[in-house]
Amino acid sequence: MQPVTERIPAENARWPALAALAAAAVLGGVSGIWLGSGAALDLPVLLAVGAGLLAGGALLAWGMGHLRAERGRAAAALSHKAELLAHSRAAEQALQLREQFYHTILEDIPEMICRWYPDGRISYVNEAYCRYFQVSREELMQQGGFPLFHHGAGRFDAALYRAQPVVVMEFPVQQADGTQRWQRWMDRALFDDDGTIREFQSIGEDITDRKRAEQETAHLLEENRRLTRMALAIQEEERANLARELHDELGQSLTAIRAEAECVLQINRDRSPTISECAGAINTVAGQVYGVVRDMMHRLRPALLDDLGLVEALNELLRQWRSHRPDVVLEALLEPLPPLPHSVELVAYRIAQEALNNIAKHAEANRVELVLRPLDGMLELRVRDDGRGITADADGHGYGLIGMRERALAVGGEFHVTTGPGMGTTIRTTLPLSHREVKDGD
Repeated sequence: MQPVTERIPAENARWPALAALAAAAVLGGVSGIWLGSGAALDLPVLLAVGAGLLAGGALLAWGMGHLRAERGRAAAALSHKAELLAHSRAAEQALQLREQFYHTILEDIPEMICRWYPDGRISYVNEAYCRYFQVSREELMQQGGFPLFHHGAGRFDAALYRAQPVVVMEFPVQQADGTQRWQRWMDRALFDDDGTIREFQSIGEDITDRKRAEQETAHLLEENRRLTRMALAIQEEERANLARELHDELGQSLTAIRAEAECVLQINRDRSPTISECAGAINTVAGQVYGVVRDMMHRLRPALLDDLGLVEALNELLRQWRSHRPDVVLEALLEPLPPLPHSVELVAYRIAQEALNNIAKHAEANRVELVLRPLDGMLELRVRDDGRGITADADGHGYGLIGMRERALAVGGEFHVTTGPGMGTTIRTTLPLSHREVKDGD
């Protein structure tokens, strides 16, 4: 059993005084009023006790009014607490739903995710991580040590710092069966307020198929480049052979025909005007054919390149080009050059020749500029036109550009094209002043 005065709530600080005053005035104390220890003393019971003590008394009326006010304040406080509790429960449920949402995403994505501490202890792995390494989450949590993809803590400590918290790495991984696979990991460091690394987050994927495709593509590209260079070398050799045949066979035959026609012309000048006229015609036609053959030989194998060097050979090329395209303004700046390897001179000549041929056939240009000069220890060749530019479907440009690029790369140079519809085309190549043989795979 417990006295009423001992069970009055602490927040109703005035009630003990009221109870003591009532007891002194009527019964000499309220210690005789008892409630069971398990009963709750509420306001109706208390008011009933007060009514029995001071029926109709002024003190009881004052006490009841005071109790009503206390009851209203208590109800408001309880209502506010209930409202706060409801909001708290709603927020907690929303947080749980959000956590479930993100957890589902992390577990369902195909990328591997691992969270771990600097000492190597794993704090979280997703299902994809376990599936890839064929180990359960419980085993990973219990075994300790660094994650299975890890190659040593130093790689992270040296690479991750606050100014650059993310590092992406690709590396091969030896499998248990001896096979090699490739992985790509994006590692992020998570820091405390004082800048200390608190935890690492690593997101990885298997990129073996991509790496194999890249290697195969690189192999095919190198093979294609090797074949292209071989074709260009064979082409250059065949050009030289054809130029030699034209000079030795057709050139000499045409020279003999012209000599015979001149002889007939001299012998029959007074005897037979008709024969002389025919001989003169033969001589003229033979001379025209010889001129065509000479131009062909020059295009196939420019003799001036062997005899006088690149600048003189290009001057002759420009002279011929102007004669065929007098409607186009061709400006050239050919600076004096140091002695060059024949391979470099030939590459520069062929690139200039191909560029001018493309302009004549496709560009519809009004102005062309050609610059040849030594620049920063290299030989620079630049050909620019104001034509219609090179489009993706331009016939004939593809192989020509590939040939120019491969020629430049074959001697250790570089080749760049700047073009676009309506903006003209600029071809720029830089070649070493000394030849560097480029082997397959360079």
